[in-house]
Amino acid sequence: MGIAAGRLRERVIIQEKNLVDNGRGGRKRPDGGPEWIDVSGQVPAEVFPLRGDEALSNAVLRSTQIYRVTIRTRAGLTAAHRLYWGKFGQAMNIKSIANSIDGRDIVMTCEAGVPT
Repeated sequence: MGIAAGRLRERVIIQEKNLVDNGRGGRKRPDGGPEWIDVSGQVPAEVFPLRGDEALSNAVLRSTQIYRVTIRTRAGLTAAHRLYWGKFGQAMNIKSIANSIDGRDIVMTCEAGVPT
């Protein structure tokens, strides 16, 4: 039976890296283009905070937050994508993706507060 629609109160944007072929067999960001582009906007989601932590990266202490995000099933979503939660202006790296037991939803573990 999937997650109840009433629990999908938040809206997230699914984004992917903005990369184009570089002409030498690799990929690069287009000149002057944004680093991330929207793939799907305003996706209904349940965003549930799991825990906060601190991470030391390049001698800079950062506050990180782990979330569980549930959305309806959709094709093509991978950990290379990220979610943008506009309500709080947070970009969230997708750490893991799993289908729910009934296959109607996708449950992701996401991390905010770290470089993307």
